[in-house]
Amino acid sequence: MKNVVVVGGGTGISALLRGIKKYTENLTAIVTMADDGGGSGRLRSELGILPPGDVRNCLSALANTEPVMEKLLQFRFDSGTLKGQNFGNILIAALCEIYGSFDTALMQIENVLSITGKVIPVTLENIHLVAEFYNGDKCIGESMIPSMSYKLDTGIKNMSMFPKIPQANPKATDAILDADVIIFGPGSLYTSIIPNLLVEDIVDSIKKSDAQKIYVSNIMTQKGETLGYTLADHIKAFEKYSYENILDACVVNNMQISEKLLKYYLIRDRAKEIKMLEEDKKFLNSKNIDIILGDFVEENSKYIRHSGIKIAEALKNSSIL
Repeated sequence: MKNVVVVGGGTGISALLRGIKKYTENLTAIVTMADDGGGSGRLRSELGILPPGDVRNCLSALANTEPVMEKLLQFRFDSGTLKGQNFGNILIAALCEIYGSFDTALMQIENVLSITGKVIPVTLENIHLVAEFYNGDKCIGESMIPSMSYKLDTGIKNMSMFPKIPQANPKATDAILDADVIIFGPGSLYTSIIPNLLVEDIVDSIKKSDAQKIYVSNIMTQKGETLGYTLADHIKAFEKYSYENILDACVVNNMQISEKLLKYYLIRDRAKEIKMLEEDKKFLNSKNIDIILGDFVEENSKYIRHSGIKIAEALKNSSIL
């Protein structure tokens, strides 16, 4: 079985993890620690722990236990003093208090959930994401960046970390160096994927690794992050924070999305579908990036999501997994 590493944020990559774990047990999720919104943000500020939300989503995706445990992990309180808080986040916070470290807490909950693979925080340091916009303004805090960008109607010029560049979790760099395949995304480009690349030694480890490097394109552009971006624009931004010609392949959806949903996204978020245009194809070909096209979509009445099972099948059929 190949060693597969998936890099991103918990919400974006959790569906992909569910698909990939059907093909390999040697699976590692490397997760950003920049989250500071919602229940994670509250626990982070009140208890001084690392944000548990993205980690929790990955643990849930990789769990091999009773369905009730997965429901508990994802259960969100809707009233009282715990309104908006997630049981899984509280569980991780409690284990941090019991064992004295976020890293040890994760090892304990991995055993309880009998997960396939590992979930590794990209860093164990307390950090915040900083965005500089094209109008010169700056914003500190992952949860604030998209809304600020959208409110100012300006794009993101540069991303950095505050108060300093954090050191990588050694487990993360070891996993990257041991990988046969490294998959980036899907997920928010500037607030889920790129934050991992801003951590000291992560990009160097990726560059040293002999693994195949795969980028999973988002299906839609994102409000406050990538409005107006083409597929090529996403790759260029990704390379800016990693290095030129990093990628071996790119996974792109070419399944028709319902006009009703596309209109809904356009009206609600000004978001548009990311298609493989001829210009994108030329750009990827110029970089010798293999293109993996297919139906990778799951739709409901209000959301368009990736199908992790479909992506994993395509990667298996392409001899990547």
